[in-house]
Order: sequence, then C-alpha cells, then structure tokens
Amino acid sequence: MNTADVERFLASQPYAVTTRETYRRVLILLIQLDLAQLGPVELLRFVDCKGWGNSQQYVALCACRKFLAWHFGSDHQALCARIKRIRPRRQRVLSAKCALDLLASFDTSNAKGARDLAIAALALDTGLRCSELCRLRLADVELDQQSLQVIVKGGQWGMAVYSPQTEQYLREWLAFRRAAQGVGTVFVSTHGGKALTREGLQTIVKKWGVRLGFKLSPHDLRRSFATLATIFGAPTRMVQIAGRWNNIEMVEYYTQSLDPAMIAPFLPVARLTA
Repeated sequence: MNTADVERFLASQPYAVTTRETYRRVLILLIQLDLAQLGPVELLRFVDCKGWGNSQQYVALCACRKFLAWHFGSDHQALCARIKRIRPRRQRVLSAKCALDLLASFDTSNAKGARDLAIAALALDTGLRCSELCRLRLADVELDQQSLQVIVKGGQWGMAVYSPQTEQYLREWLAFRRAAQGVGTVFVSTHGGKALTREGLQTIVKKWGVRLGFKLSPHDLRRSFATLATIFGAPTRMVQIAGRWNNIEMVEYYTQSLDPAMIAPFLPVARLTA
C-alpha cells in the first residue's frame, strides 16, 4: 500500500478540494499500518492517538472507512468501527453590533479598503465560503440583478443573492480593481492583481478581527449570515436555500449560538396585550 493508492482513491471520488486535502493527510498516515489485518479496535486507536478533537476524529474515521471499503470491499473487519459525535461548543458568530463595526471599519478611499468591505458585505449577505469567495468570477456576477453563481462545495453550481448595499460596495471595489492578465476573479490582491487564495483571504479576515479586538475567520462570517438572517426574521427553510445547505439540520447546526433571550419580541403575552 502506498501513496499512489491514496491518490487513485481520491481521484475516483467526487470530493471537494478541501475534503480531498483533509482525507489525503489522514490516509497518508493510515497506509503506514497493516491494513489487511486492521481491526475496529486498532482503527479507533489510530484516530484516537493523533491528538485530534472529536470532530477531527469523526472526519478521519469516515476517511479511513471509505478508503478501506474502496480498497478491500465492504466486508473488511474494521468497517464496523464507530465513534460518538459530540455536539461541539458554540462557535464564533458576529453580533449585529460587531457586524456593523466590521462594515464601518474599512477605509473605502483606497483599493484595499473598498475590496475588503465588498468581501465582508458579500460574505455576510450570502454566507459564501472562503474558497467560494476566492473563485467567484466577474462573469458570474449579475450586479443589476444582485445575484451571482459560483462553484460551491461538492463541485456544483450554487446561486446567491445580496442586498443593494452590497451591490454598491461591489461597484465601488470594481472601480478600483486592477487585475493581472488572464485573472477573471472578482477579488484580487491590490498589489499585483492576482486572484486571492484561500490562505490569503484567511489571513486578511484574521487581521480584520485583530484590528477590531476579536477573533475572526471567513467561516465565522458564514455562521453570522445564517444567525443574523434568522434573528432578522428569515424562515429557516429560506436560510437553508440561500445558504446552499443540503438539509435544514445544517442551518440548525450553524445557528446554535442563538440565545433564548432573542425570543423576547415574539413572546405571546407581550403580543396579546400590546
């Protein structure tokens, strides 16, 4: 068993780029074991001894089981290995105030500030993932319709809509935008005009948070989209469609930071006696 087997497995599956990278890291470690003799106890010990948290262990076990089934068939003895998935602690979400502070923090008199405001607003309005923001192309943005299409997780086309305010921010950025030859993405570096990379955008967003005094990542903005849209009255089903989630349970997962106190405007007695 060698890395060529891992690459053949990954090439045979319709995984997203990020999933493929994650699975590759796990499987390169897995193939160092005697897989033909690997049992469920040994497989669980493997995912438990790497210092991974529960979520990482769960993903790693999924990768291992899929690879073993692909290579050995569905009767491999280790495929019965299971771990309990623990509900994670609440993850970071911007409050309405923090979101407003973020949008107000950019100096739009220069290219970088205009670009960063457009990225932040588009992420909050659409919930686009980091890689989706980076690959978004000008040809797939309909400014007049306030909509866009982009290749999303899983390799499929997804649609998103955004507000008139975000449309204006995009227009202001595009007035500054100077792209390198052959670069058709909406968001580019302000020095050289190359397309933003996933790692580059993560660094940019992290610096926003440092400037404002709180931790921030691109995925925090995706969770904030779902949470703030829910707080502002969007039905869960609508949030699911707008956020391009395959099932409504994912919306519930992304909005787990909702506070019970947020029910106050909707409490029956207050409404009945108003």
